[in-house]
Amino acid sequence: MPDLLSLLTPSSVAVIGASPDPHSLRGRIMEVMGCHDVDIPIYPISRSHDEVFGLKAYRSVAETPTPVELAILIIPAANIPAALEDCAAAGVKAALILASGFAEDHSEGGEDLQQRVLDIQARTGMLISGPNSEGFANMATRLCATFSPAVEGENMELMPAWSTAGRIAVVAQSGGMGFAFYDRARAKQMRFSHVVTTGNEACLESLDVVEHLITADEADVFLLFMEDVKTPEKLARVAEQALRAGKPMIVTKIGRSEAGIRAAASHTASLAGSYAAYKAIFERYGVIEGLDTEEMVDIAGAFSYYAGRLPAGNRAAIFTGSGGAGGWMADACAAVGIEVPMLDPETRATIDEHLPSYGTSQNPVDGTAGVIRTLGYARISNMLTASESIDAVIAITSARNPATLAREPDALIELGRETRKPVLMWSYTLPHPDVATMLSKAGLPLFTNMRNCTRALAAMTEYRAKRDAFLARPVAAAPEPLPASVIEELDGGSATIAEFDAMRLLAATGIEAVTGTLARTPDEAATAAENAGGPVALKIQSPDISHKSAAGGVALSISGGDAARQAFIDIQARVAKNAPDAVILGTLVQPMARPGLEMILGISNTSGFGPLLMVGFGGTAVETSGDVVFAPAPLSRDDARALLTRLRGAAMLNPASLDMDALLDAMEKLSNLAASASERIAEVDLNPVLVHRPGEGISIVDALIVQHTPD
Repeated sequence: MPDLLSLLTPSSVAVIGASPDPHSLRGRIMEVMGCHDVDIPIYPISRSHDEVFGLKAYRSVAETPTPVELAILIIPAANIPAALEDCAAAGVKAALILASGFAEDHSEGGEDLQQRVLDIQARTGMLISGPNSEGFANMATRLCATFSPAVEGENMELMPAWSTAGRIAVVAQSGGMGFAFYDRARAKQMRFSHVVTTGNEACLESLDVVEHLITADEADVFLLFMEDVKTPEKLARVAEQALRAGKPMIVTKIGRSEAGIRAAASHTASLAGSYAAYKAIFERYGVIEGLDTEEMVDIAGAFSYYAGRLPAGNRAAIFTGSGGAGGWMADACAAVGIEVPMLDPETRATIDEHLPSYGTSQNPVDGTAGVIRTLGYARISNMLTASESIDAVIAITSARNPATLAREPDALIELGRETRKPVLMWSYTLPHPDVATMLSKAGLPLFTNMRNCTRALAAMTEYRAKRDAFLARPVAAAPEPLPASVIEELDGGSATIAEFDAMRLLAATGIEAVTGTLARTPDEAATAAENAGGPVALKIQSPDISHKSAAGGVALSISGGDAARQAFIDIQARVAKNAPDAVILGTLVQPMARPGLEMILGISNTSGFGPLLMVGFGGTAVETSGDVVFAPAPLSRDDARALLTRLRGAAMLNPASLDMDALLDAMEKLSNLAASASERIAEVDLNPVLVHRPGEGISIVDALIVQHTPD
């Protein structure tokens, strides 16, 4: 993990390319930094000016009166390599490249320039952020090394001086979007520690920044704008660190929609686009996905206030002075899985003492405007948080008039400080700025979007449950070593292992598989069919034919030796026509499987995130339905069971009618194979896998294994 202190908390800064022109980016960065009382020297580096914004300018970093720790480069891209060499010679420890014109413009020259930056970093060890970055802001030191207008303003307060809420850090590949999160949150007086944008990430990656802030304990909640991950294995490591530390990661991952992998050998590969890998890691480590900027900011705000007091369950009490707003909020809760239960008799009796006949204490509690004016939000919230039948409170208000809440500032502060159950405020009118400040000082999150309010509460509930379960699980054991026969099969096999050999390999790992008989002549097929004692399937076996039916290489429900002999001949003829160059190993003769629910199992190990187990509803329509889910391998039995609940059709997986134990066993063993042979196996496709009645096991009808090929 790189040490980022020289970048984010430097003892001195030089701006290479500084200009006194406030209308240019080279001038704006000087103006923005000058807006804040930064307690470190800032040295403009310019060959054209002797002074920039009242600061003496120097011709190079070698001429500054004290050593430069961080150099900010805002000069043409072509001049960046030479400037970096000068910085390295002068002992500069970190460089921030704001210039564009590198790999992002997809030109050969831009890619070459970015490679030169990488080469300089590797040779000198200098910490380099960017290029094509919008810089960063460190709120604690007031260093705003950016030209973003989001942090521009004379005597601007970067974070509320009074706030003790959890610190929110934004880390974004996109400069504009990174500072947009901060800008959207300022009106609600949220407490931010950093906004860091990473641009092209030629050297320093977003996850390096997150890992540094976790380790240094300089942030408590993370907002991430993620385009891709340069080093995929970092994602699981950093996400696990964040989950263990109780520092939620709230992420938007752009680029979710994909046309698929057109030439994929298996269903698994075509279904396992890069987003599926991200999703699997997010699910495993409690990473929260956001839909838009405002939702993510609202979720981060809720965690910021209640990080150590997350709801123990999904039961919410709602109280309001508007009956319609209360009913609408109850519907919004139901939409995200939050229950709004009837309150217990003791709590209702306490509330009923204060309600007029036209109020109700059922839940939602319609306290009427008069009762809220008399008792106040804090007192009613305390009545509700005392109930054992609820886990959180949503208070509905009209925050347009600050006088409504100004009657009880001390009580609100005490509520925000003492409550052990989250209290969320939703205003159905646009709030007055003074109300936002008042509630921020009280430590109570304010929402203006009803969906965001319920989404934030659901996210807190789910995160606590996931973290508790993760911390309680035993340390994962190393995957079981592969049998020698499996290693020999893999080492001796081709890149694509056809069904007959794949079935034998699966059987050697303990996964239920019917190998059948490999016939190389019509007579061998006839003998195998007669020995089967019932209808058989004949399937062409070739490492060059992944989809046998499309090549005409399958015949089903064949009875008797004569029919099998003719089916063998017909298959050979069709395949010779449709795949004339394919290497044919023979034709597999296999007993027809008993009826069962069609599932698919697979391994995807091509994204750089490590092996992922796939499970879903299978058959020929699997890519159309797309009802599949992924999880990092290996999986425990409990992990496998939890994975199945994420399927849209999970209700069909009923242990009373299906042998779920056999399916779970296959998932667990296949995931162990994936982890044990991760350096060898790229894909596994078992489709369909028929799940039979309880006690009757499963039948793997077709199997394909694809090995990694040498680069």
